[in-house]
Amino acid sequence: MNIMKATDMKTENLTVLIYGAPGMGKTTLLGEQKGRTLIIDIDKGTSVLAGNDNVDIVRISENIGEIQNLIKELQKTNEYKNICIDSVSELERAMLSYFGRVGNNKGVPTLQDYLRADTYIIDWCRQFRSLPCNIIFTAWEKYTEITSPTGEKYTRATPLLRDKNMENLCGLCDIVGRIVTNPDNGERYVWLEGKPEMIAKDRIYKRRYCKFDDVLKGENT
Repeated sequence: MNIMKATDMKTENLTVLIYGAPGMGKTTLLGEQKGRTLIIDIDKGTSVLAGNDNVDIVRISENIGEIQNLIKELQKTNEYKNICIDSVSELERAMLSYFGRVGNNKGVPTLQDYLRADTYIIDWCRQFRSLPCNIIFTAWEKYTEITSPTGEKYTRATPLLRDKNMENLCGLCDIVGRIVTNPDNGERYVWLEGKPEMIAKDRIYKRRYCKFDDVLKGENT
């Protein structure tokens, strides 16, 4: 067992989850990070990055098991500073569709398929997280009606995942940010401070918000 002093610890690689409504610029954000970047394109929405010479893209076919093969390749050889999964919302849906297709329930996922998907997606996220680089997950956004203990009702924005997967993935990440728009000038940025109306956190740099290209700011310092 290797016991480390907290004073000797340094921030090396980050695990980040960025979520937002469609069209808010999640994929664009991935292309703006410093260092060589690999995007695992589940959504098939990386056409917005055409011409970006800092980005490589791999598209997953209908055989969702290719994810595990890709992880094994990256564990052997990884030349990337950032690896991005775009998006885990579509990955979850694709897994359920695949299990339904290959199962015996006329294409409809069974309860067992949902349990398998829950297990696989978090296990894969942990394996990505163990790679020696920054990991950025993107997710779509959903809204949930919440009633507080005092009876107050409000709407909360969260990543679009099954509740168990959403809670586990947010727990694994160092940074969880929601893409929002400044109503005064229309500029988009990433909100990082948690509050009742949205899930967000920045346990490394304690920021309230940041610009797209500053999501990984402070890395390797």
